[in-house]
Amino acid sequence: MKSIIKIVFAVVLSSLVACNDFLTEYPISEVGVDNYLKNDDEVETAVIGIYSGLQDVVQQEYAILEMRSDNAGTRSGVGDWAQFESFTLITTNSVVANYWNACYSTLYRTNLVLASIENVVDPTKKQQFEAEARFVRAYIHFNLVRLFGSVPIANRKVEEGDLEGYKQVEASEIYTLVEEDLRFATENLLSRDQITLGRANKETAETMLAKYFLKFKNYDEAKTLLQAVIDRGNFSLATNYEDIFYQELGSEIIFPISFIDDNTDNSQSFSYYFLYEQGSHNYATEDMINLYESSPGIAGEDYRYTTNIVDQRGERQGCGKFLSISSNIRLSGNDYVHTRYTDVLLLYVEAVIGDSFQTSDAVALSYFNAIRQRAGLAEIQNITSPRLATERRKEFLYENQRWFDLDRTGNLEATITNFMNNQGLNFDKRHLLLPIPQREIDTSKGQLDQNPGY
Repeated sequence: MKSIIKIVFAVVLSSLVACNDFLTEYPISEVGVDNYLKNDDEVETAVIGIYSGLQDVVQQEYAILEMRSDNAGTRSGVGDWAQFESFTLITTNSVVANYWNACYSTLYRTNLVLASIENVVDPTKKQQFEAEARFVRAYIHFNLVRLFGSVPIANRKVEEGDLEGYKQVEASEIYTLVEEDLRFATENLLSRDQITLGRANKETAETMLAKYFLKFKNYDEAKTLLQAVIDRGNFSLATNYEDIFYQELGSEIIFPISFIDDNTDNSQSFSYYFLYEQGSHNYATEDMINLYESSPGIAGEDYRYTTNIVDQRGERQGCGKFLSISSNIRLSGNDYVHTRYTDVLLLYVEAVIGDSFQTSDAVALSYFNAIRQRAGLAEIQNITSPRLATERRKEFLYENQRWFDLDRTGNLEATITNFMNNQGLNFDKRHLLLPIPQREIDTSKGQLDQNPGY
């Protein structure tokens, strides 16, 4: 049963849509700070609107992050979706264009809040609203720079016709903004036990900042952040793996993107597209299935296999996570699990290993083995970096982690190249970056350049 939190969330969103159209259009030049966000309540309404934007962003991510990796593809092998698995993306791909638009629409909302923040009277609310907006701004920029490379930086409110808002900047400038925003968020967001679940919290920001530090090999800072999340004691592993996805708002969930059953404005469609009967847009690769079934040196039967790879017809099927729990499978209320406690524990292990090949650190082993035990696997006494990568891949299948895991650990190019070669497919490593949507280039008046290879 959905909590009352989600009902309130829907009501607030409905009132926001009734007040203004900036939730569904970008840019909205007629929505000005001076005539709209003048007090605490109006700014908070706009903050809630940021999360509505996130709903649009995350519904595109499985194609961009799972289907381009060695984890998944389509069942049909045709259309815009299949371009991801074959690395034959064209600049007019509709999914990429929709993702870009959803990202920059949501960034517009974050900057609208930040441009209005001085109008908030309550100092506690002012701090929280700014931290929420800056967390989401960091999250989206962090994704954009890793997926597209050089992109426009959205660090201010840009109105229609402002060509400077289209200007691409170096990746280093994007990363600087990401770090600044995440540091602010970690210092100013409330902990999960102090804020409505479904809104950004301190632990989510700390986990993302740790991923940022791990990417740049700052292992000590990452370990400190992750240990802080663990020591705060607000989270624990779910006893039953499946409950993570079907008993929502549980002890393992740090930050969900909330959706509501049978609601045309606030339901999601990715559960529908994961279904085998619909052709499946998240279809496990043979490589992925073999990893579960015959990983060398791994004792025990991995419970996660039956959760992820649904087999009801004597053949492999689509995603076993996030299958619709709604009466209308096109209007599903399953939450998107953005951050969960297992990720924190495994990232801690990654920080301990660092640039080494392995670790026998007692604390890291205790975290790692707790996750293996839940999956029905035997304890181990030594963790190598390849074993950690395998464990993360199995644990987070269909949760959009694999691509960024490979990128963060420096294994993206080699892994994807080998995977494509093993399938007898040509692969241009320049396509590790997505194409800038053609419609954005056409309307930028020379401010945007296409990525090489497209």
